[in-house]
Amino acid sequence: MLTVVLITQNAAHLLERTLAAVSFADAVLVVDSGSTDGTRELAAKLGARVMLQPNWQGYGHQKNFALDHAEGDWILFLDADEVVDETLGRAIQEASQTMGSVSGYSMLRVNYFCGERLRYGAGRPHQVERLFQRSKGRVSDHPVHERVLVEGPVERLEGELHHFTTESVSHRIRKNDAYATTAAEELYRRGKRASVSKLLFVMPLSIVRDLVLKGGLLDGKNGIIMAVTSAFYSFSKYAKLWELESRSKSA
Repeated sequence: MLTVVLITQNAAHLLERTLAAVSFADAVLVVDSGSTDGTRELAAKLGARVMLQPNWQGYGHQKNFALDHAEGDWILFLDADEVVDETLGRAIQEASQTMGSVSGYSMLRVNYFCGERLRYGAGRPHQVERLFQRSKGRVSDHPVHERVLVEGPVERLEGELHHFTTESVSHRIRKNDAYATTAAEELYRRGKRASVSKLLFVMPLSIVRDLVLKGGLLDGKNGIIMAVTSAFYSFSKYAKLWELESRSKSA
């Protein structure tokens, strides 16, 4: 049995396309953190089992909550803005039909910026582990940038996972700001501090890495915008960490 698992927050405009691409799954579980746009109602209409979990403690915690309530021998984690292509869909179906020695599978995730595919830089395609035997996998506890952890052999699947990560520049800026806040809070809890060198150099070093070393310039204006917004995310993370430190000292 294959169960597709998603966590959602105001994803009604994305959900139908994502679930249509995995209609072959035996079950779909959607864990929603409190949407106000009809996400839960739409998910139920599309045949998913829907749970409400408003006690948000980060992406890792929310996904592990979902995993604890998922049924099936195989689990496929998707984000609401990800779409499985036909080749990957066939590979997922084939892989999940047996319980062999392979514990999990990775797949190539391709990022899209404002509808256009990114080939280089910070948004270049990369492998992500998403399909795994339920007894062999968990999700890291990171509140942001969490990942699936698989115990045992992992193989690659053919096909692509299309990730429509950025709907507009404003959407990217809002998303980065939310991620930076969460990342700064996590760093603060771990006792990390924002040094002057981090605040000074994290942006230029990030831009050089993504545009030059990783070839982001080859993606044209989209690559430039992606690199600069990513660099500002890194700066914002440490600026917010500094702010947390300052508030703690003045309290």
